[in-house]
Amino acid sequence: FGLESSSPPPSLWDVQQSIETQCYEQASAEYAKMIKDMKKRNDMTSMKPIQMEFVKWFDPLTSAIRDEQEACLKRISAEDRSNYGPILVLLKPEKLAVISMHTVISEVLQSRQAVGTPFVTVVTAVGEAVRAELGVQKVMYERAFGDGTFKDSKIKELMKGTAPAKRGRKVAQIVRRADTLLDDPDYRWSPELKAKVGALLIAKVIENCIASDGKEAFVYGKIREGFKKLIGTVKMSDFMYAKMMNEELRGVIHIRHTPMVVPPKPWKSRTDGCYYFNSTSMMRTHGCELQNKALDEAELDTVCEGLNALGKTPWKINKEMLEIQLEAWRRGLTLGDLPQTEDHELPEEPKKFDKSNFAPAPLNPDGKVDKEHPDYKNYMEKLSKYYDEKKIYQKVKQRNYELHSLRCDTLIKLDQAQQFQDFEEIFFGWNLDFRGRAYPVPPNLNHLGSDLCRGVLSFSEKLPLTERGFYWLKVNLANLYGANKISMDARAKFVDDNWDDIVKSAQDPLGHLWWNEADEPWQCLAVCKELTRAVESGDPAGYESSLFVSMDGSCNGLQHYAALGRDKQGGAAVNLTPMETPQDVYSQVLGIVLEKIDGEIAKELGPEPSAADMMKNDCAKRIHGLVNRKVVKQTVMTSVYGVTYIGAKEQIKNRLEEQFEEIGLDVYDAEVEAQLENCARYLARLTLTSLDEMFSNARATMAWLGEVAAIVSHQRQPMSWITPLNLPCVQPYRRKQEKIVNTVVQAIMMVDKEDNLPVSISKQRSAFPPNYVHSLDSTHMLMTAIEMEKRNLPFSAVHDSYWCHPRNVDTMNEVLREKFVDLYSKPLLHQLKKDLEDRYGRNCNFPEVPEFGELRLDDIKKSTYFFQ
Repeated sequence: FGLESSSPPPSLWDVQQSIETQCYEQASAEYAKMIKDMKKRNDMTSMKPIQMEFVKWFDPLTSAIRDEQEACLKRISAEDRSNYGPILVLLKPEKLAVISMHTVISEVLQSRQAVGTPFVTVVTAVGEAVRAELGVQKVMYERAFGDGTFKDSKIKELMKGTAPAKRGRKVAQIVRRADTLLDDPDYRWSPELKAKVGALLIAKVIENCIASDGKEAFVYGKIREGFKKLIGTVKMSDFMYAKMMNEELRGVIHIRHTPMVVPPKPWKSRTDGCYYFNSTSMMRTHGCELQNKALDEAELDTVCEGLNALGKTPWKINKEMLEIQLEAWRRGLTLGDLPQTEDHELPEEPKKFDKSNFAPAPLNPDGKVDKEHPDYKNYMEKLSKYYDEKKIYQKVKQRNYELHSLRCDTLIKLDQAQQFQDFEEIFFGWNLDFRGRAYPVPPNLNHLGSDLCRGVLSFSEKLPLTERGFYWLKVNLANLYGANKISMDARAKFVDDNWDDIVKSAQDPLGHLWWNEADEPWQCLAVCKELTRAVESGDPAGYESSLFVSMDGSCNGLQHYAALGRDKQGGAAVNLTPMETPQDVYSQVLGIVLEKIDGEIAKELGPEPSAADMMKNDCAKRIHGLVNRKVVKQTVMTSVYGVTYIGAKEQIKNRLEEQFEEIGLDVYDAEVEAQLENCARYLARLTLTSLDEMFSNARATMAWLGEVAAIVSHQRQPMSWITPLNLPCVQPYRRKQEKIVNTVVQAIMMVDKEDNLPVSISKQRSAFPPNYVHSLDSTHMLMTAIEMEKRNLPFSAVHDSYWCHPRNVDTMNEVLREKFVDLYSKPLLHQLKKDLEDRYGRNCNFPEVPEFGELRLDDIKKSTYFFQ
């Protein structure tokens, strides 16, 4: 199978091959067997309710697809048949039926059920699933029979399946088109082709999948988004949705990229690595051929080494934690990030406002509306009431949509954890986004995900804690609980001071809920159990643990900016310099914001204040006492990644809404809603202004990066750069150009992503500073991963959060500091300027790099709280 290291037991290879290649094959065989057994016994009671539905759909859907394939081969004229036909005939109808059913289910379950999933999203997903399945078949066939044999076998199969008398010009045409499609080694189909294939299959699903209530299981409809044109949607019928929510999803949703039961295939090039049969790209380029070409020409050995180091770390499911989560879910307990199982009570939808029930607007003698007339006031009062009720109704409805999405996401994660719980080791393959940031490839269950996912994962290898490891496990629990603004020793003491609650939480997790008050409840509970077992063993230092400890950067984006510009003041605020206690940048920004709020309240407005001044003063009084660290944290964190004023306002509004609810205000009330909006706008401006004052050096670096990107984009080129690990990065932002694609169901609008479209100058400029810093934080993470692998120490990470066994924390802390200093000892900004001048020098005049501050990089190695 291509691994150069020692192979795991053959049975695991069989399982991995089955996971990657046989999900649709097995499902179609199972449906056929269930149908046969059902007919033989005339009994369906042994099946789960959802299985009964699928079995009833399978035969009619398969027959409908088979009929369509025959019509394609006979070249019977129909809309779009010449486009989707050459693809449709390449797979068995049974397999296409399973792909269609399961992909549609997967897409609609993860959307807003009441609204439905956009039609274009579903058709693209189905088309991509068909393309990926053909790719899997190609890999399997050519491994057995040699390169190039798959296309020949498919063409022979098509010709063989057609009677000699019918092998005329029409059949030859469809075979030639199929032959051309199979020529592409990567099967890179255009979005339009995927949409056409997907639309045909979705049409067959809607027509042939009838639920046991006698109605369509999937509903095609149209909705209006805001003031935009109507868009098509696909949703599950309410009857089917209710059934799905009461079922295990195993066998219902097929996720193509799952955790692996063998180590991932080592990355060797852009398209060679990770899975053994499922094609995966090293970088998620979203069809940017310029980026693909740059990767193909680059020396990627070091990047591959880093990704492979991350992929080698073996994990396992913590069965004890999984069972607690499942029991909490079964009981409908909203513990940790488990969503509530019941919707919010939806108020009655207000009847459409009918203007004909009111007399014409009364007029003044001059012909204008008399706004003081009682009839007009009554009309406006009723209209305002209607809009207020409508707004409340829509807000509750939106919350229920979000709950639906969260419930489906939770079900999928729990289901995947159950599927992999009996394996001693599981692995995550890794790849990159276009900025070079590394991510696990499986999208649902992984350690990058929610607290729920992290709480159910551990390393597979158990190692003795040692005294230092026991200490770091205690510190980790304090961090997870939220006691992380104090010294390390004080964090360890926090555990000692709360030991009774920790033990009770471990012994009775669904009864004693101290752990549920933590910032990261599920991870906290896992550590409570591990610490309790370690102490009860009688030898905590010798206790073998598989839990991870994480060390997190302190507002890591600002750490990178401070290092780039050698900003001593900014660096001190984010723990780049040694301190006895950790510095908390969020609290420091909060302090400046609170000073400004107090100053606004104390301000004398004068006899005739402006409306703007009155608004600011009212807002300051309204939020006085309500603004805390949590309210400003997200905006501070994302400010260095280019958050806009609008984005900051929405972030702060969400947190203020929680504060309003805590003091008993009805956030559904129209007047309170208006106050909340005004306060969020006011506080967003204060927060961003405070950040500018505190991090002027970082702002100068951001401005310089934005300026050089603007200069490049004015040359009609996308901003591109090469990271210190020799990874080429190309920003994909171009002016949007929509095109109409006709399908058998409806015409859809698709965004053209061609490389020949003009670049978006504004987006190229605004996105480059955060993208460049993201490429550097990824560089730091990969450098650390490579060094940890050289030392044979299991390691993983989530961007700016680095993970290892408790006993290895001291070593990891040393390594990550050394690699950070190594990275920033290079003249990164000057090298970027030189690279750009080499490419554009004659046409462009790039500004000088901002003057450096006085930060000493070596001090970072001595900073206890740099990562903590």
